Amino acid sequence: MKSLLSLLAGVFFLAIQVQAQPCRPQRVTRFPVPPLDEASGLVRAGGNFWWTHNDSGDGPFLYAIDDAGKLLGKVSVAGATNVDWEDLAAGRCPDNGGRCLYIGDVGNNSLKRQDLAIYVVREPAPTATSAEVLLKLPVRFTDKPANTEALVYDDEGRQLLLVTKDYSGLGRVFTRSLDPQQANLQPVAVLDLSKREIADNLITGAALSPDGRQFMLRTYLTAFRWQRQSGEDWHKLFERQPVAIPLEREPQGEAIALPTNGPDFYTTSEEQPVLWHYVCQP
Repeated sequence: MKSLLSLLAGVFFLAIQVQAQPCRPQRVTRFPVPPLDEASGLVRAGGNFWWTHNDSGDGPFLYAIDDAGKLLGKVSVAGATNVDWEDLAAGRCPDNGGRCLYIGDVGNNSLKRQDLAIYVVREPAPTATSAEVLLKLPVRFTDKPANTEALVYDDEGRQLLLVTKDYSGLGRVFTRSLDPQQANLQPVAVLDLSKREIADNLITGAALSPDGRQFMLRTYLTAFRWQRQSGEDWHKLFERQPVAIPLEREPQGEAIALPTNGPDFYTTSEEQPVLWHYVCQP
Protein backbone atom coordinates (compact mmCIF):
# COMPACT_ATOMS: atom_id res chain seq x y z
CA MET A 1 0.00 0.00 0.00
CA LYS A 2 1.39 3.41 -0.94
CA SER A 3 1.06 6.29 1.48
CA LEU A 4 0.36 9.86 0.39
CA LEU A 5 3.97 10.73 1.15
CA SER A 6 5.23 8.08 -1.20
CA LEU A 7 2.83 9.33 -3.86
CA LEU A 8 4.08 12.87 -3.46
CA ALA A 9 7.57 11.70 -4.35
CA GLY A 10 6.27 11.38 -7.92
CA VAL A 11 4.38 14.66 -8.20
CA PHE A 12 4.23 16.09 -11.71
CA PHE A 13 4.34 19.89 -11.75
CA LEU A 14 2.01 21.38 -14.31
CA ALA A 15 3.72 24.68 -15.13
CA ILE A 16 1.45 25.08 -18.13
CA GLN A 17 1.33 27.78 -20.77
CA VAL A 18 -1.99 28.28 -22.54
CA GLN A 19 -1.77 27.33 -26.21
CA ALA A 20 -1.33 30.20 -28.70
CA GLN A 21 -4.59 29.47 -30.55
CA PRO A 22 -7.16 28.38 -27.95
CA CYS A 23 -10.30 26.54 -28.93
CA ARG A 24 -13.32 28.64 -29.90
CA PRO A 25 -16.36 28.16 -27.63
CA GLN A 26 -19.84 28.07 -29.16
CA ARG A 27 -23.00 27.96 -27.10
CA VAL A 28 -25.03 25.00 -28.39
CA THR A 29 -28.14 24.72 -26.25
CA ARG A 30 -29.50 24.84 -22.73
CA PHE A 31 -30.56 21.71 -20.88
CA PRO A 32 -34.09 21.79 -19.43
CA VAL A 33 -34.37 23.11 -15.87
CA PRO A 34 -36.07 21.32 -14.24
CA PRO A 35 -35.24 18.45 -14.25
CA LEU A 36 -31.53 19.19 -14.75
CA ASP A 37 -30.97 21.57 -11.86
CA GLU A 38 -27.39 20.36 -11.24
CA ALA A 39 -26.07 18.68 -14.38
CA SER A 40 -22.85 17.08 -13.19
CA GLY A 41 -21.77 14.33 -15.60
CA LEU A 42 -21.89 14.26 -19.40
CA VAL A 43 -21.18 11.58 -22.00
CA ARG A 44 -22.21 11.03 -25.61
CA ALA A 45 -24.66 8.18 -26.01
CA GLY A 46 -24.41 5.37 -28.53
CA GLY A 47 -26.97 7.35 -30.59
CA ASN A 48 -27.07 11.03 -31.46
CA PHE A 49 -27.86 12.35 -28.01
CA TRP A 50 -26.33 12.90 -24.56
CA TRP A 51 -26.55 11.18 -21.21
CA THR A 52 -26.31 13.34 -18.13
CA HIS A 53 -27.39 13.29 -14.48
CA ASN A 54 -27.84 15.56 -11.51
CA ASP A 55 -25.51 15.90 -8.56
CA SER A 56 -26.74 15.05 -5.04
CA GLY A 57 -30.36 15.90 -4.23
CA ASP A 58 -31.88 13.90 -7.09
CA GLY A 59 -32.80 10.24 -7.31
CA PRO A 60 -30.83 7.62 -9.27
CA PHE A 61 -31.82 8.97 -12.67
CA LEU A 62 -30.11 9.24 -16.03
CA TYR A 63 -31.41 11.87 -18.47
CA ALA A 64 -31.27 11.61 -22.26
CA ILE A 65 -30.98 15.00 -23.98
CA ASP A 66 -30.82 15.67 -27.70
CA ASP A 67 -28.58 18.24 -29.39
CA ALA A 68 -31.36 20.83 -29.29
CA GLY A 69 -31.73 20.51 -25.51
CA LYS A 70 -34.95 18.48 -25.65
CA LEU A 71 -35.47 15.90 -22.93
CA LEU A 72 -35.76 12.50 -24.62
CA GLY A 73 -36.18 10.40 -21.51
CA LYS A 74 -35.61 9.86 -17.80
CA VAL A 75 -34.24 6.44 -16.86
CA SER A 76 -34.40 5.18 -13.27
CA VAL A 77 -31.36 3.08 -12.32
CA ALA A 78 -32.78 0.18 -10.34
CA GLY A 79 -30.47 -1.02 -7.57
CA ALA A 80 -28.61 2.30 -7.26
CA THR A 81 -28.84 5.31 -4.97
CA ASN A 82 -27.69 8.84 -5.75
CA VAL A 83 -25.80 9.99 -2.67
CA ASP A 84 -23.51 12.25 -4.71
CA TRP A 85 -23.22 11.30 -8.38
CA GLU A 86 -20.34 13.29 -9.84
CA ASP A 87 -19.30 11.96 -13.25
CA LEU A 88 -20.34 9.62 -16.03
CA ALA A 89 -18.35 7.51 -18.49
CA ALA A 90 -19.16 5.01 -21.25
CA GLY A 91 -17.50 2.06 -22.91
CA ARG A 92 -17.51 -1.68 -23.36
CA CYS A 93 -19.36 -3.65 -20.67
CA PRO A 94 -17.27 -5.74 -18.25
CA ASP A 95 -18.83 -8.91 -19.70
CA ASN A 96 -18.17 -7.69 -23.28
CA GLY A 97 -21.94 -7.64 -23.79
CA GLY A 98 -22.36 -4.33 -25.53
CA ARG A 99 -21.95 -0.78 -24.27
CA CYS A 100 -22.26 0.28 -20.65
CA LEU A 101 -22.50 3.50 -18.67
CA TYR A 102 -20.26 3.93 -15.61
CA ILE A 103 -21.83 6.19 -12.98
CA GLY A 104 -19.51 7.63 -10.33
CA ASP A 105 -21.24 7.97 -6.97
CA VAL A 106 -17.94 9.20 -5.60
CA GLY A 107 -18.63 12.69 -4.25
CA ASN A 108 -17.43 13.09 -0.68
CA ASN A 109 -17.42 16.76 0.34
CA SER A 110 -17.42 15.92 4.05
CA LEU A 111 -14.65 13.30 3.56
CA LYS A 112 -16.69 10.96 5.79
CA ARG A 113 -18.42 8.67 3.30
CA GLN A 114 -17.67 4.96 3.45
CA ASP A 115 -20.00 3.91 0.63
CA LEU A 116 -18.35 5.33 -2.50
CA ALA A 117 -19.18 3.27 -5.56
CA ILE A 118 -19.32 3.15 -9.34
CA TYR A 119 -22.51 1.71 -10.82
CA VAL A 120 -22.27 -0.12 -14.14
CA VAL A 121 -25.44 -0.11 -16.25
CA ARG A 122 -25.94 -1.55 -19.71
CA GLU A 123 -26.75 1.48 -21.86
CA PRO A 124 -30.53 1.74 -22.15
CA ALA A 125 -32.65 3.25 -24.90
CA PRO A 126 -33.41 6.92 -24.23
CA THR A 127 -37.11 6.06 -23.93
CA ALA A 128 -36.58 3.28 -21.36
CA THR A 129 -38.15 3.84 -17.96
CA SER A 130 -35.56 1.86 -16.00
CA ALA A 131 -32.21 0.09 -16.24
CA GLU A 132 -30.75 -2.51 -13.89
CA VAL A 133 -27.37 -2.20 -12.23
CA LEU A 134 -25.10 -4.76 -13.84
CA LEU A 135 -22.28 -4.27 -11.31
CA LYS A 136 -21.66 -2.16 -8.24
CA LEU A 137 -17.95 -1.45 -7.84
CA PRO A 138 -17.04 -0.23 -4.33
CA VAL A 139 -14.35 2.47 -4.20
CA ARG A 140 -11.80 2.68 -1.40
CA PHE A 141 -8.90 5.12 -1.06
CA THR A 142 -6.10 3.44 0.86
CA ASP A 143 -4.22 6.56 2.01
CA LYS A 144 -6.83 9.13 3.08
CA PRO A 145 -10.46 10.00 2.23
CA ALA A 146 -11.05 11.95 -0.96
CA ASN A 147 -13.70 13.81 -2.90
CA THR A 148 -13.75 12.80 -6.57
CA GLU A 149 -15.54 14.46 -9.48
CA ALA A 150 -13.52 13.12 -12.44
CA LEU A 151 -14.00 9.62 -13.89
CA VAL A 152 -13.26 7.89 -17.20
CA TYR A 153 -13.42 4.31 -18.41
CA ASP A 154 -10.29 3.08 -20.19
CA ASP A 155 -11.55 0.47 -22.63
CA GLU A 156 -8.05 -0.53 -23.76
CA GLY A 157 -6.80 -1.12 -20.23
CA ARG A 158 -10.16 -2.47 -18.99
CA GLN A 159 -10.04 -0.17 -15.98
CA LEU A 160 -11.48 3.01 -14.52
CA LEU A 161 -9.46 6.15 -13.83
CA LEU A 162 -10.39 8.59 -11.06
CA VAL A 163 -8.86 11.97 -10.19
CA THR A 164 -9.53 13.65 -6.85
CA LYS A 165 -10.69 17.20 -6.19
CA ASP A 166 -8.48 18.53 -3.39
CA TYR A 167 -8.32 22.05 -2.00
CA SER A 168 -4.55 21.68 -1.70
CA GLY A 169 -4.44 21.73 -5.51
CA LEU A 170 -2.93 18.24 -5.56
CA GLY A 171 -5.17 16.02 -7.66
CA ARG A 172 -4.42 12.38 -6.96
CA VAL A 173 -4.86 9.94 -9.84
CA PHE A 174 -5.97 6.35 -9.27
CA THR A 175 -7.11 3.34 -11.28
CA ARG A 176 -9.68 0.71 -10.37
CA SER A 177 -10.11 -2.70 -11.94
CA LEU A 178 -13.52 -4.07 -12.96
CA ASP A 179 -13.32 -6.76 -10.29
CA PRO A 180 -16.12 -6.05 -7.76
CA GLN A 181 -13.99 -7.60 -5.00
CA GLN A 182 -11.02 -5.25 -5.56
CA ALA A 183 -12.29 -2.04 -3.98
CA ASN A 184 -8.83 -0.59 -3.24
CA LEU A 185 -7.69 1.99 -5.76
CA GLN A 186 -4.22 1.83 -7.27
CA PRO A 187 -2.23 5.11 -7.16
CA VAL A 188 -0.86 6.44 -10.45
CA ALA A 189 0.28 10.04 -10.01
CA VAL A 190 -0.33 13.35 -8.28
CA LEU A 191 -1.03 16.38 -10.46
CA ASP A 192 0.17 19.60 -8.87
CA LEU A 193 -2.08 22.56 -9.63
CA SER A 194 -1.40 24.24 -6.31
CA LYS A 195 0.19 27.34 -7.84
CA ARG A 196 -2.90 28.16 -9.87
CA GLU A 197 -5.72 30.28 -8.46
CA ILE A 198 -8.30 28.51 -6.29
CA ALA A 199 -10.98 28.16 -8.97
CA ASP A 200 -8.35 26.76 -11.32
CA ASN A 201 -6.74 24.14 -9.11
CA LEU A 202 -9.78 21.97 -8.39
CA ILE A 203 -10.32 19.10 -10.83
CA THR A 204 -14.05 18.80 -11.54
CA GLY A 205 -14.38 16.52 -14.57
CA ALA A 206 -12.65 14.15 -16.98
CA ALA A 207 -13.14 12.78 -20.49
CA LEU A 208 -11.52 10.16 -22.71
CA SER A 209 -12.04 10.00 -26.48
CA PRO A 210 -13.69 6.83 -27.88
CA ASP A 211 -10.36 5.61 -29.26
CA GLY A 212 -8.59 6.31 -25.95
CA ARG A 213 -6.03 8.62 -27.56
CA GLN A 214 -7.13 11.91 -26.01
CA PHE A 215 -7.58 12.46 -22.31
CA MET A 216 -8.91 15.66 -20.76
CA LEU A 217 -9.36 17.06 -17.28
CA ARG A 218 -11.12 20.27 -16.38
CA THR A 219 -11.17 22.76 -13.52
CA TYR A 220 -13.66 25.58 -13.21
CA LEU A 221 -11.53 27.73 -15.54
CA THR A 222 -9.31 25.52 -17.69
CA ALA A 223 -9.32 22.26 -19.65
CA PHE A 224 -6.11 20.20 -19.90
CA ARG A 225 -5.51 17.83 -22.80
CA TRP A 226 -3.02 14.96 -23.08
CA GLN A 227 -2.37 12.97 -26.26
CA ARG A 228 -2.04 9.29 -25.42
CA GLN A 229 -0.09 6.73 -27.42
CA SER A 230 -1.42 3.30 -28.32
CA GLY A 231 -0.86 0.93 -25.41
CA GLU A 232 0.54 3.70 -23.19
CA ASP A 233 -0.04 3.26 -19.49
CA TRP A 234 -1.25 6.13 -17.33
CA HIS A 235 2.06 6.52 -15.48
CA LYS A 236 3.80 7.42 -18.73
CA LEU A 237 1.03 9.75 -19.83
CA PHE A 238 1.27 11.88 -16.70
CA GLU A 239 5.00 12.35 -17.12
CA ARG A 240 4.17 14.73 -20.00
CA GLN A 241 2.83 18.25 -19.87
CA PRO A 242 -0.69 18.75 -21.19
CA VAL A 243 -2.01 21.58 -23.34
CA ALA A 244 -4.15 24.09 -21.44
CA ILE A 245 -7.33 25.57 -22.93
CA PRO A 246 -9.21 28.44 -21.23
CA LEU A 247 -12.92 27.79 -20.64
CA GLU A 248 -15.97 30.01 -20.59
CA ARG A 249 -16.86 31.21 -17.10
CA GLU A 250 -19.45 28.58 -16.19
CA PRO A 251 -20.90 28.74 -12.68
CA GLN A 252 -19.87 25.46 -11.03
CA GLY A 253 -18.60 23.99 -14.31
CA GLU A 254 -18.11 20.28 -13.68
CA ALA A 255 -18.68 18.30 -16.88
CA ILE A 256 -16.51 17.71 -19.95
CA ALA A 257 -17.02 15.27 -22.82
CA LEU A 258 -15.10 14.05 -25.88
CA PRO A 259 -17.79 12.52 -28.11
CA THR A 260 -15.51 11.90 -31.10
CA ASN A 261 -11.84 11.19 -31.77
CA GLY A 262 -11.32 14.72 -33.09
CA PRO A 263 -10.03 17.68 -31.08
CA ASP A 264 -13.43 19.24 -30.27
CA PHE A 265 -14.96 18.86 -26.82
CA TYR A 266 -18.06 19.89 -24.86
CA THR A 267 -18.70 21.23 -21.36
CA THR A 268 -21.64 22.09 -19.16
CA SER A 269 -22.29 23.39 -15.66
CA GLU A 270 -24.28 22.52 -12.56
CA GLU A 271 -25.68 26.00 -11.93
CA GLN A 272 -26.15 27.05 -15.56
CA PRO A 273 -26.62 23.92 -17.67
CA VAL A 274 -25.64 25.43 -21.02
CA LEU A 275 -23.94 23.01 -23.41
CA TRP A 276 -20.76 24.56 -24.85
CA HIS A 277 -19.01 23.19 -27.93
CA TYR A 278 -15.29 24.00 -28.18
CA VAL A 279 -14.13 24.00 -31.79
CA CYS A 280 -10.39 23.25 -31.77
CA GLN A 281 -7.59 23.17 -34.30
CA PRO A 282 -6.49 19.61 -35.13
